Amino acid sequence: MGRHAKPQRSARTKPTGSPRARRAFGSTAGWLGKTAALVVAVVATSVLAGSIPGSGLTASIQGASTERDPYPDARSASPSPTAPAAPARVVKGQVFVPKKSNVAAFRERMLLKGYVQAPPGSTLSTEFVVSSFNVLGAGHTAKGGDRKGFASGDSRIRNAVTLLRSHGVSVAGLQEFQSTQYHTFAAVAGEYGVWPAMTMGQAPVQNSIVWRRSEWEFVEGRTSQIPYFGGRRMPMPHILLRSLESGREVWFANYHNPADAHGPAQRWRDAAASIEAALARELTADGTPMIITGDMNDREEYACRLTGSAPMHSADGAHTEGGSCRLPRQMNVDWIFGSPSISFTGFVTDRSSLVNRTTDHPMVRSTATIAPLVESARCIKGPKRSGLVYCPKD
Repeated sequence: MGRHAKPQRSARTKPTGSPRARRAFGSTAGWLGKTAALVVAVVATSVLAGSIPGSGLTASIQGASTERDPYPDARSASPSPTAPAAPARVVKGQVFVPKKSNVAAFRERMLLKGYVQAPPGSTLSTEFVVSSFNVLGAGHTAKGGDRKGFASGDSRIRNAVTLLRSHGVSVAGLQEFQSTQYHTFAAVAGEYGVWPAMTMGQAPVQNSIVWRRSEWEFVEGRTSQIPYFGGRRMPMPHILLRSLESGREVWFANYHNPADAHGPAQRWRDAAASIEAALARELTADGTPMIITGDMNDREEYACRLTGSAPMHSADGAHTEGGSCRLPRQMNVDWIFGSPSISFTGFVTDRSSLVNRTTDHPMVRSTATIAPLVESARCIKGPKRSGLVYCPKD
């Protein structure tokens, strides 16, 4: 080739076919190129995420990672949000036993000793002030009534509330507690529950039993048909209350036996006493303590009949022993009796000026104490704040 010869250019292949065919070919090639690029991008992304199903890429990548990772368990301990949690690590040759709580360990020790769990509060004594109080019915001091010189029933029942509070009375049996007096009582003494109140009409409310809501829970209430004037039967209440402190359940019955105001009524009082004694035997047969309050309109006759035929003794000392009836020196017609598991202290007959302005009866009250269901000296308390107590089975 000479010095001045022109360099040769590479041969350029000219497209063949018609111009229309060449344009179609170019369009198809462009589309294929874009599609190929998109597939490459998707594959690359999937490989990085290890999520091409059935491709083997996931397994190979994870396998490679596991081989390089000296702590694979630590890696699996933090699973992704979509992956299942890995099982806990198991160290060969070691057994991990969860540590028992103090309460569980205590329970196990007691069961091995043959002890049983005592009911809540069963090692606690139950102590409360109980009263019997004839509040003089409103009808006696209303216009045309037979008790002159007294204030209205509404005013006097307010005095009665003051007396209940000042004596710290927890449970009281009221007599001659008429409907108008009940409504005033309910309005000014909301701390006391009342039964039967007006739930059964005008007659039963007169012998209602009241209790401090903060100390007792009402369980159930019933009535018995007791002979009153002329032998006419009147429904009189007995209720079961549960101590909120000790959990102990106690029966309370309240009666008003007939006076001689409408003719001799000793036969009806004797009949009433027999019914009341029979009920006391029935209700205490299972060991449940019982208290009886009431205006019995009798002294020796009632006390000896009741204590001689039922396991009862009075707060002021009346009881029957060896077939002999023992009586206190001074007796009222207003009584408080208790079953054998109840002891009484601090018996008071209140004839103060406030009582005398309120009613024509004294207010009697006493502190009653019921022994624990279980002797605490033989029991073992559980960990602090557990409230558990275990005692021997016998």
